[in-house]
Amino acid sequence: MTKKALLFGCGSKWGLEFTKYLADNGYQVNLVSSSSVDYPNVKTLNINWVMSNETSVKELLVKEEYDLIFFNQNSGGGPGGEDFSPSRNYSIDHWNIHNWINCQLPYTVIKHLSSTITEKTKIGWMLTGLIVGNDTSRYQYAGYASIKSTNLHIMRGFSEFHKGIFFAINPIWFPVEDYKTDAKQISSIIERLETKDTGKSFMKDGSLWL
Repeated sequence: MTKKALLFGCGSKWGLEFTKYLADNGYQVNLVSSSSVDYPNVKTLNINWVMSNETSVKELLVKEEYDLIFFNQNSGGGPGGEDFSPSRNYSIDHWNIHNWINCQLPYTVIKHLSSTITEKTKIGWMLTGLIVGNDTSRYQYAGYASIKSTNLHIMRGFSEFHKGIFFAINPIWFPVEDYKTDAKQISSIIERLETKDTGKSFMKDGSLWL
């Protein structure tokens, strides 16, 4: 039986391998991406992330039941590195765009598709270990860490009040030579998820994270 997946930001690098793996293993994939992907069982829904808004995202998506909804889009996240220096300015408008793409857009999508989400729908986010914040050499990525942390809490907020199996993945990193292996591994984690796992976050080896 064919399953349906709605993927965000999985049109290049590791995300593209994930898209292809799902398409090759029983999924019909609707891919929301700025990249056009020509691949069997994949339908690309092109988006201009920066110019998108609540209305355009709702118009892009057809309300239908999905087995998997997964957010992997990444526009950065906000101020980082020298942006925190007293001598350097950072545009609040630019920061707002990052928050929309990375945090508010997923919230909008889930609310828009709420009536089609069942107890078995799996809804996930790709996160980062930078959320922990205990590595001072990584503070330069503060903006990126902050939007990923926000998504962790959004995921858990939904898990408390919404039907579906909400989860997150901390990949640590994606070496190019491991793209295919990691796509298969993370897909395997997702396939094993059950209702009792809602609100949990996992490492890409399947162990529990935060």
